[in-house]
Amino acid sequence: MYMKNKRSPEGTNSLKKGLSVLSCFTWENTSLTLTEIARCLDLPMPTASRIARALEEEGFLERDRNTKAYHLGFKCYLFGSMAKKTGGLRNLVLPYMQDLKERFNETVNFYVREGFMRTCYEQVESSWDLKRTAKLGAKFTLWAGAAGRCFLAFMKEQDVALILEEAEALTENTILNKSTVYALLEKIRIEGFSTSNSERERGVYSIAVPIMNDEQQVVGCMTLSGPTVRFTDDVTRAMIPAIKEACLLISLKLGAPVDFIGFLR
Repeated sequence: MYMKNKRSPEGTNSLKKGLSVLSCFTWENTSLTLTEIARCLDLPMPTASRIARALEEEGFLERDRNTKAYHLGFKCYLFGSMAKKTGGLRNLVLPYMQDLKERFNETVNFYVREGFMRTCYEQVESSWDLKRTAKLGAKFTLWAGAAGRCFLAFMKEQDVALILEEAEALTENTILNKSTVYALLEKIRIEGFSTSNSERERGVYSIAVPIMNDEQQVVGCMTLSGPTVRFTDDVTRAMIPAIKEACLLISLKLGAPVDFIGFLR
């Protein structure tokens, strides 16, 4: 008789602790000592040492012989490369991103929302020396910039209110007036795009368009961005319908109802 094996609570807890240790590593903290790992997770040193040693034995962590600090190992790189290559959403949006880059030679980004933040999920960089780029995995607030507003425009009102309560100026152009923000969100729902001029980063212009799915939800946001000096009126007039068309086609492939995404036409 076949019986399904059940993972023990102890095994599940150990797995969670191991994943928590890996989650301590970020773009800003790519190398951590055992003490820093223990402090990050509020773990006793013996526990942190045991978990780190197990992860090292399995190839998920590597330890510098001189500094004794840990960094992510080859297994993490391997799995990350596999996930990036096989990610369904990434594979769907990337050809459109590459096409936009070839057409306008400005950086194209694809963002997904994680809670009250947006994360850079994919990027195709401009070939110009002067360009705007973001690290893959980098997180940004929703209350500043064109991409953030595209997410806010389709979020619950109470969540939008909470986010705007925490808004603060990042540049002299950051829009903090709530009435102005709400008017811009309504404009996105009608026109299907948002623009930003030096709101989050000085000298950076951005055009953002949401991508919808079959549940009428925003699954991501695509942007064209670069130095303000290159985003002239003539250029942006050509960019806006191009990026809207790309996001419309992606949304249709994701099953978004035609009558719901009319604002992307």
